[in-house]
Amino acid sequence: MSLRALIHKELKELLMEKTILVGVILMPLLLFPTIGGILSFTMIETTRTGDIETITLAVNDLDKGTYSKLLVDKIKENKVEIISDEGFRSLDELFDKGVVAYLEIPKDFTERISEGEKSKVYVYYNVKTVKISSLVSVSKISGILSNAYQSISRKLAEERGVDLDFLSNPIQEESNTFYRGDILNYSPTIMVNTILSTVYGLPLVALIVVALTATISATSIGLEKEAKTLEILLTLPISRLKILFAKMLASTIIALIGMFSFVAGFGIYLMLAFSRIGNLGELSSQGENFGVYAPTVSILSLSSSGAVILMLTIFVAMLLTMSIGILVGVLAEDVRGSQQLVGAATFLPMFPAFFLTAFINIDELAFPASHIMMLNPYTHFFRAIDYVYAGKYLEALSATAVTGLFTLVFLTISAWLFSGEKLITLKVSLKKKREALER
Repeated sequence: MSLRALIHKELKELLMEKTILVGVILMPLLLFPTIGGILSFTMIETTRTGDIETITLAVNDLDKGTYSKLLVDKIKENKVEIISDEGFRSLDELFDKGVVAYLEIPKDFTERISEGEKSKVYVYYNVKTVKISSLVSVSKISGILSNAYQSISRKLAEERGVDLDFLSNPIQEESNTFYRGDILNYSPTIMVNTILSTVYGLPLVALIVVALTATISATSIGLEKEAKTLEILLTLPISRLKILFAKMLASTIIALIGMFSFVAGFGIYLMLAFSRIGNLGELSSQGENFGVYAPTVSILSLSSSGAVILMLTIFVAMLLTMSIGILVGVLAEDVRGSQQLVGAATFLPMFPAFFLTAFINIDELAFPASHIMMLNPYTHFFRAIDYVYAGKYLEALSATAVTGLFTLVFLTISAWLFSGEKLITLKVSLKKKREALER
């Protein structure tokens, strides 16, 4: 049997498995757009309801002075219905009439402001339910009140001949960030938020893809054992390494299909869910204050060398995880057992490595913790991704090489299991041990 025929057989078996076809390929294309559509519909309906809903504000003006009347007039300019609190004995009775908020202006409001002192107003917001539709009205009236307060401030500034904009913000900062040899017109906060939301998105996607390869490769072995065809396949005059390579290549193809399905589904989700949110515009990268010119660059830009190293790193990690998946598949008796074991075998080392490398520097950990993390092959995988984005390609290659060494070890073990009769004898011995434990 040729390698092409083996790969075709593996792909056919994997695609016929419901857990792979539905869970890996179809589910992301169905689940993410559905969630995004529901979220988008909810946001549109909430906004529409907030736009057409008449906002009613109950006001108790105990001052009845110049500035209290000005405050009420400014609130009315925003199409807010003002009602008096007369005739209502409690807030419960008032809010039952659909009032969004209750505003009380004290007696000395105008007097204190005229004397240059701060004056208080008392606002009680009506939150009927902790739902977005209820909070939108409360948030809207809160914004209207804030604008009315600002109008009073501008009125006072005009009366006293004061430049309010200057006094409220006398210093204007132009933020620049020095990053990888370039001066960028980015605030460090914007840069950090961009990196957290985008740079760490790639390791997360890589984590999902790599985890899929383990599940698929373990399922490939589980299907053979469940259908009792593995023993027959091993008796055919086919190289065991060719069988191993076919299973790994088929798992890689299915994992890539699953990755594209995930990316497409998640992209549709983002488009539907956040279509009303503006994107962060591109910023220039000139450092004029320092008299230094820096070319326009992107925080997330990758050179062709960096992209190649990144793809190589992910590929090596996929080989590593596939080898682990094959080993797990050997230990399990069927598909369900393979999928259950592979979760513990891959996610337990993956997630600590992902979160630790995302938020801290592994080199700064204390002696026991740092060495333990270095024994985790996925630590070097995520470190390599960090090095690529930092432009440290030599360090990225070194970390990838370490991941490759772990991969070589697991591939050697996998090849050893697929040689001779070790694959079958290991299965039988483990089965006997489990039966002995059950007794």
